[in-house]
Amino acid sequence: MNKTVYFLSSSQQRSLMAEGWAEKLDVSDWSFKSAGWVAESRAEFSVMAMKELCIDISTFPLTRIEMKELDDASVIVAIQDTEFDDEMDLPTELEGKVIYWNLPNPQKRATTLIEEWVHYQEVCEEIALRVKDLENFLPQLH
Repeated sequence: MNKTVYFLSSSQQRSLMAEGWAEKLDVSDWSFKSAGWVAESRAEFSVMAMKELCIDISTFPLTRIEMKELDDASVIVAIQDTEFDDEMDLPTELEGKVIYWNLPNPQKRATTLIEEWVHYQEVCEEIALRVKDLENFLPQLH
């Protein structure tokens, strides 16, 4: 049976990056999706940061959170900058399958384009490390 990891972030930038990294994992029977909870948009810097590492997220679908997909997901990874992002309200019945990642939102932390670019590169690396950790965690879930 195919299981799903559903990555969420406010405008879907960080969750798209996580989905891109997750597609590189060596885990059978797992699929990956991403969505935004405030809005869905594609920031050029997120695409560029991933392309530097030979991962193309430019064609990944942009979507808002869908409750049915949340219900169907085996794991939900909520990526939130707890200092700068709007609050993400997930139904309490889903709490048992939610993993929270507190990661900076480059769009909200930067005051210049150069700063935003640097933040995207840093967040890209941090997401890569956290997604890699999922490779060990996911096979344990049945």
